Amino acid sequence: MAMRRIQALLIAGLLGASGWLASPPDAAAQQVLRIGEFVTLTGPLAAYGNQLHRARALGLEEINARGGVNVGGSRVKVELVSLDAGPPGEALKVFERLLSVEKVSLVLDGLFSSTQYAMGPILKGKNAIVIWSGGNDPGTTVGVPNAFRNHFDGGNPFMKVSGDFLRKMGVKRIATYGTTGHVEFKKFVEEYLPKLPGVQVVGSEWHRFGEKDFFPILTKFKELKPDAVISHSIGADMMTMVKQAREIGLYPGPLWINQSAMGPLMIDEESRKIMEGTYESLTAGSSTTNEPTPKARAFFEKYAKKYGERGFGPWTEPGWDSLFIMVKAVEKAGTVSDVPKIIAALHGLTTDEIPELLLQYKPGKIFDKEGQASPKIIISQWKGGKHVQAYSGHGD
Repeated sequence: MAMRRIQALLIAGLLGASGWLASPPDAAAQQVLRIGEFVTLTGPLAAYGNQLHRARALGLEEINARGGVNVGGSRVKVELVSLDAGPPGEALKVFERLLSVEKVSLVLDGLFSSTQYAMGPILKGKNAIVIWSGGNDPGTTVGVPNAFRNHFDGGNPFMKVSGDFLRKMGVKRIATYGTTGHVEFKKFVEEYLPKLPGVQVVGSEWHRFGEKDFFPILTKFKELKPDAVISHSIGADMMTMVKQAREIGLYPGPLWINQSAMGPLMIDEESRKIMEGTYESLTAGSSTTNEPTPKARAFFEKYAKKYGERGFGPWTEPGWDSLFIMVKAVEKAGTVSDVPKIIAALHGLTTDEIPELLLQYKPGKIFDKEGQASPKIIISQWKGGKHVQAYSGHGD
């Protein structure tokens, strides 16, 4: 399992020269705020994890360049302790290492919902806080008072936005094809879609991660003649599925809606041609679209200058936001180590208090009582190798 630590902008000899090592470890007297991060930096999910990590590293530079964080009247530098979560089975071990070996209690993650569900019971018994910025299953924060998510709610809000879009497009017959074991997509297929007036689910199929042969199910879908196909998977699997749908003549044809959180700069030109005409619904960031907000446009330019454009995707913005949310909560709580105080501060944070936020959150408090935020959900169509916004909303 690859592991690495990012220690950002710490001046050589700073701690020893100032005598800070002898300072009390709590609150404003501590001169370094250590925030843990565990994201998938290697393997098939690395295309998502690296977006989060790079965005946070960029935000860290900005925070420290302006003097760090104001905690109780003292300026505190911020350090990001970053570990590669590796494959899903290793993520829990990495989380334990962050808490027990690296001694961090404030953590930012970039994992998928299945891992977050497994972490919930463990996190609940820890004196620690995690902000999820990847995945969107709302159930992973429910009943876990020290878990927060600044990515959108993949439950009712996402279902409402999706349903409104389907009605707008006149869809009546739907076939779905999702990754086995994804809780919210299963709920979407089995509980939400059947309740949409005038909509019929004509086929519902499942596949494993890394599936190579989608032909049998796609051939079945072709015979069913659906108005729309809604598919849920990681980017690599999604491209294989759409490519094979084209090969058998299933697509173009029905409206094709992907739930893959994939952006144009995450894939090459030939892959973008495969996705042409399909829609992407599992995103909240505007900077990957043709209509970025002014702040999102400026962020992309800053990101591209440092890392290049390649690999930039929809998870960069929630990654950036998560760092600034955690830092502002520490400032508001006036402590770097009193976890209950920081939890209370997180629940009290409003969008007006953090001007650096990139996602378009509903005005007011960022998190609800379950620690879930409400950024705008954006549905875009792949056109000319770009994401052209087609519909958006908070799912009210």
